[in-house]
Amino acid sequence: MQSYINHLLADIAEACREQQPETYSAAAGENDLESIERYFEEVERWLENDPEHDFSYYCGLQLEQFPPTDQLTNDQMEAVSLAFEKLLFTWNIGVEMPEKLPISRKYTLLISVLEKKVAIVENGFETVEFCNYDPPSCPFEEWCTCKELGLKDQYDDDLEDVDPDNIPF
Repeated sequence: MQSYINHLLADIAEACREQQPETYSAAAGENDLESIERYFEEVERWLENDPEHDFSYYCGLQLEQFPPTDQLTNDQMEAVSLAFEKLLFTWNIGVEMPEKLPISRKYTLLISVLEKKVAIVENGFETVEFCNYDPPSCPFEEWCTCKELGLKDQYDDDLEDVDPDNIPF
């Protein structure tokens, strides 16, 4: 399996996007009006349109190329996850995950990005969030950080005394 992982790591590295020229930066004094216009056009596209394609469309990798967790060692999953996070970074995509998430869960969630529709942006980052801030349905399960944010779920005892008519929204 390690031989296959080595080839997969090479495929992931090949799928990394080459460094893009900076389209606009407030810190760079040589930016012209055209680059500022391109920047705002991108912002408008991002605000007004849903992403058209999943990430595999852009990077060329398919979910089927990634072995299931039961066929990999923790070290192999860690290596692939690290390479995949670097791949995402080159496409200006970030992911939000708890730090203490087990590697098998992290690996599975990371590669699932291949099937998520994403907006590829030149300025800033598109962030993929797996948690919908509802602890009972969170894919992070007991590692979810929702409760650290002070969010309550329908099973919390604190909500039993809340009168819905007194909620201001």
